[in-house]
Amino acid sequence: MLNLRHATVGDIPLLAQVEYEATLPPFNQCFWDELVEHTQTPTLKFIEAMLKADASLWGNVNDFWVLEENDVPVAAAAGYVPDLDDYRPLRLSKLDAIAQILGWSAQTTEMFRDRYFQFWSDHPKPPFLAPYAPWVIETVAVLPDKRGRGLGKALIERILEQGRAQGHSHAGIMVINGNERARHTYEAVGFQPYQAFYSQYFQQLFQLDFPGITKFCFAFN
Repeated sequence: MLNLRHATVGDIPLLAQVEYEATLPPFNQCFWDELVEHTQTPTLKFIEAMLKADASLWGNVNDFWVLEENDVPVAAAAGYVPDLDDYRPLRLSKLDAIAQILGWSAQTTEMFRDRYFQFWSDHPKPPFLAPYAPWVIETVAVLPDKRGRGLGKALIERILEQGRAQGHSHAGIMVINGNERARHTYEAVGFQPYQAFYSQYFQQLFQLDFPGITKFCFAFN
């Protein structure tokens, strides 16, 4: 039996694992890995600290929904109203709080901040991350040992019900080009491609070898 519930602070280790898994495809590497590498901090511990500090702009604890099967968590995702002042994933005003949780020195914290700007831009509103719907679904993942049974589709369908109940007109979701499993799942529940940024865009503007992203939109009837 499947059940959807709100996440709580007790779910933070689960949510950290979900966020880590959600950002692996298609490179088999989480984007936080490179940013925390110099800090000697395990990526999962960093994500946990970010959630404890309420520092994520792409879904904090109160934005997450957990899908359970027979009372056992099997998947989770965030659904939230996007921040219109900063499109990037981290609320930098909370960085000192993260550093305190992790025991970082001032030097380590500033090194992380510099790498964050290099990775995500020092401008808070990169065009390719601009919100494209009043409600966004992000950080979607099924735990590795539970995959292959349609749980991702079930999770998205149930979270969309929450967006509809909240009165939103549209939902948005973003996929890195090449993550075909995610694309097929989102299209199966009714998401349609809305906007794409291809590898040439990132090469020309950021000198970055990146396959690009596609944004999908779902209209609530």
